Amino acid sequence: MGLKRSTLFAAIIAACATLWSAPAAAQATRTWISGVGDDANPCSRTAPCKTFAGAISKTAAGGEINCLDPGGFGAVTITKSISLICDKTEAGVVVAGSSAIVINSASAYVVIDGLDLEGLGNAPTTAGINGVYVINAAAVHVRNTKIRGFRNGYGINFAPQSGNSQLFVDNVTISESGGTASPTSTGGITVNPAAGITASATITNSNVVDNMNIGIRADTTGIVGSVINLSIDRVTVSNNGAGILAKAPNGTGTVKLMLTDSQITLNAGQGLIANGTAASANAFVGNTTITNNGTGILVLSAAKVLSYGNNRLDGNTTDGAFTGTIPLH
Repeated sequence: MGLKRSTLFAAIIAACATLWSAPAAAQATRTWISGVGDDANPCSRTAPCKTFAGAISKTAAGGEINCLDPGGFGAVTITKSISLICDKTEAGVVVAGSSAIVINSASAYVVIDGLDLEGLGNAPTTAGINGVYVINAAAVHVRNTKIRGFRNGYGINFAPQSGNSQLFVDNVTISESGGTASPTSTGGITVNPAAGITASATITNSNVVDNMNIGIRADTTGIVGSVINLSIDRVTVSNNGAGILAKAPNGTGTVKLMLTDSQITLNAGQGLIANGTAASANAFVGNTTITNNGTGILVLSAAKVLSYGNNRLDGNTTDGAFTGTIPLH
């Protein structure tokens, strides 16, 4: 009788194991990639994956992907909160004919730290489109990163479509982007939200250099009700087709630019362009040098470029002028 009971008990246990199988392994909050990894791995510290795309599906929302050692880690599309942290090694993404990092989730908080994004703009191939392309996000932080060679788009294309969004750029160099085929839609950085959307961008301690067309573009052309708040601090904008454009034609949206402690120099065209009405396009400039450009400041259609009285505007082929002065307080 005891043997029969034991056999019955074992059968019940086996049936339960069949009916209630163990859940799939939970996504990790921290995963790892390596130049010699394999995307078939679990992306653990001792069994890392090979690419961002391979690791992101195994990383929980709000988690972090770290680079163990140097490698080329491939393009990735991000649709959840995630941090890509590779600031202690050489971590690259090389693309031709596409964007390196695409972000598309209105609720996502994304950090990109320590990457080298190459769009092959100087190679005999189809150049990359955008280095970082923000279609939607709550906030994106790009820091300690080099972005170059995206001739078919922008180094950073910040174009939120369905929710107010923030971009923070710190210690980033953007170069060799923009192309002659699309002079009004390629360059270094663009801020270009959809209708009715507020896009706020802060660019600090960075270099936007040697790009075709515009170095930094904030533009609401054809976009009704959009708002751009752009802060540029301790940034060098040099050797671009033109330096900075703040454009908000009448009846579209508004652009407010704060430019401080920066250098705008050696741009073939204009250093700073403001285009719009007195209400729609406003630039406030403090402790900034604007020199050695084709035209230092160009103001169009009654826009405002106001100085705090401590700037250096000289040495341009045509200096232009501020439209007014704001007293320091």
